[in-house]
Amino acid sequence: MVYTIISLNVGKPKIYQLEGKEIRTGFIKKPINQPSFLTLTGFEEDGQADLKNHGGVEKALLMYPKEHYLFWNKQYNKSFAYPAFGENITIEGLTEKDVFIGDIFQLGEAEVQVSQPRQPCYKIAKVNGINEMPAVVTETGYSGFYFRVLKEGAVKPTDELKKIKEAKHRVSSFDIFDCLFHDRQNKQRMEEYLLLDGLAANVKATLQKRIDKLG
Repeated sequence: MVYTIISLNVGKPKIYQLEGKEIRTGFIKKPINQPSFLTLTGFEEDGQADLKNHGGVEKALLMYPKEHYLFWNKQYNKSFAYPAFGENITIEGLTEKDVFIGDIFQLGEAEVQVSQPRQPCYKIAKVNGINEMPAVVTETGYSGFYFRVLKEGAVKPTDELKKIKEAKHRVSSFDIFDCLFHDRQNKQRMEEYLLLDGLAANVKATLQKRIDKLG
């Protein structure tokens, strides 16, 4: 299974004027035409301002499906340019329902593994100037998904994403997102997800806290 990279995007944190306020963010990225080296914490030319909620080894690489742009363009009657959702890679043919936690892919010289869904961030609204966007992301599940890096290496915009190992289970990024945001009381489901190899530790911690509260 091979998937096409539509856009390879990077950006270091900078201060931007967004809706009359100064916000320091690495959300705003630009497509590049040259190779970039993918480290354990992301592309060398990339970065995050809020390291508490973004970045790190479990969120080293963010992908967003090209297909979702059709929805957003129609939803708001405008053309969103890549990467409007802060993604490192705009990918074609691979959505949250198609990637399973723990799946491993070849990406240029690097190897990456699906670790968790991306959770809606207020900066999606600030950057695009549409306050309701995070709520719509939550409703639709059009969130994008994160990878951890198993093997560092250079990645070119002309490279393809190739699945090289499938997870044994069939729990998708969308399934995890749905549990986190729409099925918050399902203790049995959360306990099953805690056992998943490959699911990010921070997501497991969130699930465990909810299980403890439910008693």
